[in-house]
Amino acid sequence: MAGISLLIFMCLLGFSTQRSTPEDTSYTAAVVEYQVQSNSTINLKNYVVLIQDASAQGADIVVFPEMTLTRRESVVVPINGTLKEYPIPALQPEMYDEILVSISEAARQNQIYVVINVQEVLNCTDDATVEYCPERKLYLFNTNVVFDRNGAVIDRYRKINLFGEATRTPALTPDLGIFETDFGVTFGHYICFDLMFQVPAVQVVEKKNITDIVFTTMWFSEMPYLTAVQIQQAYAHSMNVNFLASGANNVGVGSAGSGIYSGKAGALISIMPGVPTTRLLVSKVPKVPGEVEGTYPGPIYDDPSTHDDLILITDPSLPSHVTRLLREESEDFTLFDKDVLCHFQVKLRKRAGATNYRYRAAAFSGVRSYSGVATGGTRMCSVFACTGDTIDTCGKRFDKFEPNTTGIFDELRITATVPEPTVNEGLNASEAAYFPISLDTAIMPLKTNDYTFEKITIFDIVTIITMDLKNFDAELYTFSVWGRQYTTDGQTATPPVEQNDDDGSSTDTTVPPATTDDDNGPGAAVTNSISVTLLVAVIMILLWQ
Repeated sequence: MAGISLLIFMCLLGFSTQRSTPEDTSYTAAVVEYQVQSNSTINLKNYVVLIQDASAQGADIVVFPEMTLTRRESVVVPINGTLKEYPIPALQPEMYDEILVSISEAARQNQIYVVINVQEVLNCTDDATVEYCPERKLYLFNTNVVFDRNGAVIDRYRKINLFGEATRTPALTPDLGIFETDFGVTFGHYICFDLMFQVPAVQVVEKKNITDIVFTTMWFSEMPYLTAVQIQQAYAHSMNVNFLASGANNVGVGSAGSGIYSGKAGALISIMPGVPTTRLLVSKVPKVPGEVEGTYPGPIYDDPSTHDDLILITDPSLPSHVTRLLREESEDFTLFDKDVLCHFQVKLRKRAGATNYRYRAAAFSGVRSYSGVATGGTRMCSVFACTGDTIDTCGKRFDKFEPNTTGIFDELRITATVPEPTVNEGLNASEAAYFPISLDTAIMPLKTNDYTFEKITIFDIVTIITMDLKNFDAELYTFSVWGRQYTTDGQTATPPVEQNDDDGSSTDTTVPPATTDDDNGPGAAVTNSISVTLLVAVIMILLWQ
């Protein structure tokens, strides 16, 4: 396939082309990890072959990544116009762009649902357009297009939260992407950076009661919390959804990672390659998220040394975290930042390697920047690896992978106490979400049976989340209760704070000391939050007795 090495992974032997039905308890999904190429003609041919391969393995739906079909070319997607009367481009090829015609024909011939992503153009200088046009000009959108088994275009979704993309316009109205299928599953779908925001990532699930999500992405992986497969699995877990994630592969800029996930069961199949790759991933998916039966491939691990050339950026908010270095011994201590209290129970040992990672525990309640293109509220309690003793060495790998460089955690339990999330009644969506975030040396999250993640709510005021490591052989970069606080999105990013760069050998186990309310600095909290935190701390102590 034009020099691409196509590796096909099957969930079960004996796939057939039999369609799933509404009565079935599962369906078969395929997602594509697709190596970025600039030639749209070659991409289109490759897509058609991949659609055929997915259908041959019994897939009911196949998902392609963000911006890997068209790079500079634009496509007209007249879903409110011509497509209403003539919804199957394959039957009226003279009316539509070659891309829509070819994908429509492939979906029709192979009897499979197909989701692609394109750059859409809308000409609002044309008086004949029936689309919403706030200004008379050309608009470019980042757009998902969905085809059914007959090749009909059944949905179009325009990306709401652009990651830079200066030439494109966010969706003119925040319409959610939703489509129904003939096998009894209704999907929500959105694109890449949308995952970080209340609209659409939380709203489409909570408002529309969606249990299955299609995700097209060209993700730029960021340590320690937001590498691709890491956040894909965490979102599926916390939202309790089936999650079909198709990622663009361009390791030179940090783009890689795809998978199919089922709620709290984790990855049915996933991959985080560190080398240029095109792969088709196929799995049976239970219609009830998490209720997995039978066998499935699970995560596909590459040698960690293959990730040496995968570009990984670092969360710029780490210097704003309240942190302390961990000692290589048993520790029991608390950190807090404003309205977040983090209790850590840690037993850390050093491996036999000559060079070892150091680890910091951290608390954070503030606002972070996403590579300068947007800001978002974050609350978290975390342990993460550092290549040295100072905060600027954290959230990074050593330049070259070497085995036996991570610490051994004989115990690692994080208990996060945070305000109980409220619901935005207008959006029908929670104002906060919390995720089990982990990362090992393969740039993959831990399997879901390698830890527990439990929540309890007290008096509808605070939520206590406990994340407890169960796999003591894990080679960890990150272990975190990581949350998004959507009400502070768009605010100025929290500035750095003074760090404690010793190993915490002092007898004071709470870092830093409380400041006045006016300081709004690390450890600061309004009186009510301090009172609630103290109340919860007492309750937690009683529960541990």
